Amino acid sequence: MATERPPVGTVVRRCVAAVGIAGGLWWGHRSGGIGLVAAAGAALVGAVLLRRRRRAVGPLRTNQPPAIPGMVTAAAGVLAAVVVWNAASLLVYAIPDNGDRFSSRVATWGRDHGYGPVIDWLEARAYSTPPSKEPATDLGLATVPATVPATVPSTPPTTVPGTSTTVGGTTAPTTSALPAPSAPAALTPVFSPPLEGEGRWVTVASAGGAEAMWATSLRPLAAAGGVVATMVVIDQTHLRAGLFNGSELPGGTWRRGNHVPKDLQHALVAAMNGGFRLDHIKGGYMTEGVVVKPLRTGDATLAIDRSGRLVLGVLGRDVFDDGSWVSMRQNLELIVVHGRSNVRAGIAHGVWWGADNGNAVYVKRSAVCTVADGRLAYVMVNPVDAEQLAQSLIAMGCVNAMQMDINVDWPLFTTFTHDTGVAVPHFVDKRMTGNARRALDGSTKDFFAFFDTTLVPTGSALDA
Repeated sequence: MATERPPVGTVVRRCVAAVGIAGGLWWGHRSGGIGLVAAAGAALVGAVLLRRRRRAVGPLRTNQPPAIPGMVTAAAGVLAAVVVWNAASLLVYAIPDNGDRFSSRVATWGRDHGYGPVIDWLEARAYSTPPSKEPATDLGLATVPATVPATVPSTPPTTVPGTSTTVGGTTAPTTSALPAPSAPAALTPVFSPPLEGEGRWVTVASAGGAEAMWATSLRPLAAAGGVVATMVVIDQTHLRAGLFNGSELPGGTWRRGNHVPKDLQHALVAAMNGGFRLDHIKGGYMTEGVVVKPLRTGDATLAIDRSGRLVLGVLGRDVFDDGSWVSMRQNLELIVVHGRSNVRAGIAHGVWWGADNGNAVYVKRSAVCTVADGRLAYVMVNPVDAEQLAQSLIAMGCVNAMQMDINVDWPLFTTFTHDTGVAVPHFVDKRMTGNARRALDGSTKDFFAFFDTTLVPTGSALDA
């Protein structure tokens, strides 16, 4: 007796179901969280619909097998198990204190388990209110104690060995004479009258017996007076930089791990946040001779040469992957190029500035830039979208700028004092809310640190 073939519609439904199941399993494997929930939920919905259809239509043939008993119950059980597994996984990750705030730990777990679009949607709603047009009545600059000599030495220019005559170290190191570091010119306030200290520089760190970092706060946008920016100008004459690797970003085992080791803490001057999660950028990450993610030509790059100098540039234009760099950390394209905003052009190139494409999200944002005299500066601005960040940077004198990390707890710049022989951290902006001790105790994300060259011991982790 010939076997009766199932109707074409049944075959199509089975194929669609098979593809759906395979896709759900793949998504669940990749995400570990939301994919499994979605697959189990789809199975439950499918079981319910199939059961209803068979009840409505009835048996089509006398030899048709009855509906599988308990199909709906089984699917519901699978969904419940997956939900419980997700909840247990979240609690196991979020309850232990890793130095980040609980809300940040929850968000990190979510992004690691496929819930990134959900978190982006929630953040877009939570931070959708534009900054006030009315001028702020308070600045962000904190009262930062600094170990600074009573007077800046008026000595002859300091001889600094190991610098390079070209970016990227393509020429032999030379010995250059550099003048004693000096504070930048005061910034011109946008609003009149200015607030006390607005635009005027305060020394926040020293190295080699001289001032090394200066900070100020400013209301940079005439159309959004509620926006306040804090800038730190960094003179690297007596500084040495290092990229330290977070326990989760990038993860793994490193000589420069998730905190500054004890033998270097006495030389620690300052630390600042790194960039986006590596799965949120197209660019790369290289350090200690290891390529964590391939570097991308044309992307904004913070690079550290063998002398410990931190350089900002575009890979393939200003800096080159020629083996001369100790570390290279990329984060999107330059957000400011030659004093002009690159936000709209970046979006056209597929740049994701942080939940901005199609949604205006006003949050804390950080950046590193070069100023007119060639020195580096760190800037934190709040609350702004990507375009307002770019305009704030331009208003504060940035020539080229690279956006770094964003959102509530991640933009951090700390300086360190050592009055008691122990490194004590201080935020340069009182609006910073993350873990001030993460450079000392351990960070889940990568960060940059600056050290007094005269205090760095030979053979330290900075030589890795």
